[in-house]
Amino acid sequence: MSSLPNLVIAGVGKAGTTSLYWYLSQHPDVCAAAVKELRYFVPVGGGHPLPPIEEYARHFARCGPARYRLEASPQYFHWGRPVAEAMRDTLERPRIIVMLRAPVDRLWSTYRFMRSRMADVPQDLSFEGYVDRCLEVRERHERLDPDNVRYWTIEGSFYAEHLDPWIEVFGADLRIVFSEQLRAAPVAVVGDLFDWLGIERAAADRITYTVENETIAYRSAWLQRLALLANDERFLGSRRRLKEPLRRIYHAVNRRRAPEQMSPVTRRRLDELFASGNEALARRLTELGYRDLPGWLDPHE
Repeated sequence: MSSLPNLVIAGVGKAGTTSLYWYLSQHPDVCAAAVKELRYFVPVGGGHPLPPIEEYARHFARCGPARYRLEASPQYFHWGRPVAEAMRDTLERPRIIVMLRAPVDRLWSTYRFMRSRMADVPQDLSFEGYVDRCLEVRERHERLDPDNVRYWTIEGSFYAEHLDPWIEVFGADLRIVFSEQLRAAPVAVVGDLFDWLGIERAAADRITYTVENETIAYRSAWLQRLALLANDERFLGSRRRLKEPLRRIYHAVNRRRAPEQMSPVTRRRLDELFASGNEALARRLTELGYRDLPGWLDPHE
């Protein structure tokens, strides 16, 4: 079905997927779904059938003959082989992008993001308490499900344990992008992706590079609740011209001047926890031909 996507950002959460989605969508050969996270293939990961394909296709009906139709659901990556195979069998040779971020930074960002949502984790739960709950999930070898998804971040940050099914299913049609490199050199990273997709690289020089879905430490809880409501994709989420100036005003008014900090003791604990997993990932990516690895994967850094 020609109205289905053929370019998917499949993971991972809090690694810059929203920003990359926005950057790619600005290329004239890329048409993005109006709603970023469609999560169409998630049910397969839990052993459930896919919804009617027409529900998925309607999000791309406006794309017409666009060369690439883009969606981004960072939940896909951690559902593994069932989701990867369902995407391969449903879509017409899709290109898959997986974004990765240093696990310790991703864990800290996820915790702060969930607390900012005011419903995902208890407001009185410390970061250390959150880490302990995540470790319980890993130690019990719990599979990802709706009941433990809030505390699956550590399990899901051992990326090497989840990568191979995607490589086996998609091969050269899968590209790994690192959050740190996208933030440091967005024009180069996005330009390389355009080369990989076979579309005009020079368009990367004309893109507006803003940081999307940034987690901030806020001053006022009620202003934060109002901002969360307004940012829903049914309201301001897809209205770029209105959203951008309002976001700047909101950050100026409600951003806490002194952001939260992770304790050095906790960071050392987590660095040690992820060390072996990062080493395994670095070896696997080197085998796959990745040479320019970020510092958290480069033993010489």
